[in-house]
Amino acid sequence: MTERPPIPKSGYLILGLLSFGEKSGYDLKQLADTSVAIFYASPARSQVYTELRRLAEHGYATEREVEQTDRPDKRLYSITESGEDALTDWLENTPTSADAIKSHLLLKVFFGNRMNRSALVEEVRRYRDDARNFREMLHQIQSQCSGEPGTLFVHLTTGLGIAHSHANESWADEAIQMLENADEEFTWSSDQAPSAIRS
Repeated sequence: MTERPPIPKSGYLILGLLSFGEKSGYDLKQLADTSVAIFYASPARSQVYTELRRLAEHGYATEREVEQTDRPDKRLYSITESGEDALTDWLENTPTSADAIKSHLLLKVFFGNRMNRSALVEEVRRYRDDARNFREMLHQIQSQCSGEPGTLFVHLTTGLGIAHSHANESWADEAIQMLENADEEFTWSSDQAPSAIRS
């Protein structure tokens, strides 16, 4: 296998978006915000331009300047054949890391004995509503997958997002019910943690 220069995940993300066609840095940021941000993350605008410079330096992308009469000139970037090879190599040969849960809400729930019960319930309700709204948005995106080239992959990624959102809603409904009906025996004092988390 050809030794390739190290590129971070964000670089491959940008390279993948470039595989859809020539785009400016602004276009790439907009596309990331409405696509990969749904299931992964959207790079900051500064990061987009940093990765574009890196990709161009490694020969994975080309850039050209386009004159504009009513606004500043812009640079358009395209993926090269070498970039396509690098992207395919990364997709096919890089081990996939396990998904990590990093939830602000679960951090609050874990220390929920320090919160007013009704305030915590309200937090969980907002989480449930956000999950439901997110699921409905994904359903709308999925409904537009009408057999056009590439829509199978949109269908699959949104499908997992829908399943996650449904699970989050179900968890939130159960959590709300338990929090509203829990007796004091389900809580603990500041000097007595449950045995499951004692050192």
